[in-house]
Formats: sequence, C-alpha cells, structure tokens
Amino acid sequence: MVLGIVFFASCSDSDNKDTPKDFNGIYSTTSTDRVLDLKYSNAVFIGKSVDFNSADGKSATLKLQGVVPGESETVFSSVPLESGSSVYTFSAENKNDSRTVTLEGSIVKGKLTVNVNVKFAQNELMKTWDFSAVKMSWTKPHDYLLTEVDLGFTKMKITTGLLATMAPTMLAKELKNYLQNVTFREDGNIVATYNTATVTEENPEPEADWQSSPLNLAQYCVKDGVCYVFLSLDMIMRQVDMDQEGRSTGTDPILGAVEQLLANGIPVHFEKTVGADGKDALYVYLDEVLLKQLGPLLPMVESLIPEDMAFEASILGKTISVPIGPILENLPGALEVTTAMQVGLQFKGAE
Repeated sequence: MVLGIVFFASCSDSDNKDTPKDFNGIYSTTSTDRVLDLKYSNAVFIGKSVDFNSADGKSATLKLQGVVPGESETVFSSVPLESGSSVYTFSAENKNDSRTVTLEGSIVKGKLTVNVNVKFAQNELMKTWDFSAVKMSWTKPHDYLLTEVDLGFTKMKITTGLLATMAPTMLAKELKNYLQNVTFREDGNIVATYNTATVTEENPEPEADWQSSPLNLAQYCVKDGVCYVFLSLDMIMRQVDMDQEGRSTGTDPILGAVEQLLANGIPVHFEKTVGADGKDALYVYLDEVLLKQLGPLLPMVESLIPEDMAFEASILGKTISVPIGPILENLPGALEVTTAMQVGLQFKGAE
C-alpha cells in the first residue's frame, strides 16, 4: 500500500509538471506575469519583448521584437528545448549576409531568460573615430531672418546662412570639452567616450573625467549607404535615473514625440574620405528631410531653455552675444521653406 501511494503521488506530480506549451506568450522587460531577462552583448537591455511559442514541448519559435538593430522582428524557428528538473534551456543561430545573431537562454513558468549576441559584417563606420569639428550648411534659404542683434549703432540680422557660419566654431569648442570619440562596434552598438566632470561655482574648470557610455543606449545598422541610428529611450532614461536619482520621466511630452519619430531609426548620412595627412576622415550629418521632422519638437525645447541664454560669436573682430530663444522660435518657419541643409560632425580615424 505504501509503495502504491508513493507511485501514485509520483505519477500525479509528473502529470502536473509544466511543459513549454504552458509557457507560450509574449515576455517583456516591463511585465510582471511574463518576465523577460534580456541581455545584449552581456549587458542589460530593457524596453524589449520576446514572443515564445512551443507547439509540441520539444522545440520552440522565438521572435525577438526590436532587439537586433534595423530589424523589427528576428525569428528563430524550431529551436530545440533541453529539459532539466524545472527549467528548459535552448540555443540557436540566425545568420544572413549582413549579420549573425546567436542566442541562448532558459525558460521557467513566468520567466524567460535570453542572452543575445550579434556580429555585423564589416562596414565603413566600424572603428573608433576621434571628434574633430562641427559642420553646417544652410544654402536654401540662406537669408531667412532668425533674429536681430543690437550692436548699439546698428542692428545685425542673424540669418540662416550667418548662423551656419557662426554656430560650428562655437559648437565645436563646446563639444571638444565633452566628446572625445565615438566607436561603431561590430555588435551594432555606438559607444561614446565623454566627459562626466561637473562644473560648479567652486570648480568652474574641473579636470576631465572621460568615460565610455554604457552598451545598448544607441545602436546602428548600415543599409544602402545610410547609417540608421536607434536610440533606446528606456535604456537612456534608466541611465538618467541612475545618474540623477528621483528624476520623473513618465509624462515627458518630448520623449513621447521622439519615440514615435525613432520607430524606424534615425537616417544619418555619412561620407568617408582620406584626409591630407593620409588618414581616414568621416563626416556624419543630418539633412533637411529629418530636420523638418524635428521641427515640431522645437517649441518644447524652447520652453526648457532660460530666456537669457545666448552664445557668443565673433563678427568682424567684434564679439557679440546672440540670444538662443528667438532663434528657436523662428526655426520651424525657416525649416518649413528649407530645401537644402546639412548639420553634422567631422571625425578622424583614432590612432
């Protein structure tokens, strides 16, 4: 009788054991019912989801949604499932001419763990580039009036063409204090070396503290000669919260608008050349098509800028102060009639 009871209990436990078919569903990094623990290049990646489906309990189909740069969905079919005591493990590879994606992971009731690694084919951007300069051209229209600056004896008109002449020098000077280089990695990540030192009244010129940006904040892929950049807003805001504990981001209207804009990636044009010194040079820029899309966001940006904020520019040997507020206020009108414009950064190959 004792043996019979033990045998019956063992059979009942076996019959009630969860199988992969019981785990089917979409797992996300924000869910509490179907939790996704996702890592990309061994680094945490939030704001994503994976669809798990097993028809027979022996193999499964996994659909990575927005995980691989440039792919809205990456499908792994007929992935074998290895059974453990209560955990099922798996590994698979998805390969084409442009990249190789490998994954491994495990699933239990309520939780899917996935580690993803990607290796893209070599492209012209894939290396480290040192920041060099800012470049801007605004040729059509070059004479759109943005604001006027009172010089005392006369007023100077700040047009789009004049702004394109003045702004690069000022921006480059500032950026060199904060941006050292940018690396386009083979896994599709963009990593920047930036200065994290904080300027204070007591220490207005702190010693530079150069650090590398975390993985999975910004990614890229190259298609038909265009670099598409993908920003992970969830990862960016996670990093902001880590740097500035307590900052609220849930109702930021700018983030909502940007999220819609970035759904298909930011198209960034690039030109690779060889400089006079024989080293590789790179120019990456945005054109008027994308900048017009950004136009509706400018009023929101303007509301965040202090009324007295200005930048200094040198005109004919005279230093003038140009207010930023009126320029931002008039930029949407200028962009609306713009037919030719570029704003970009110049880099040189790192040593």
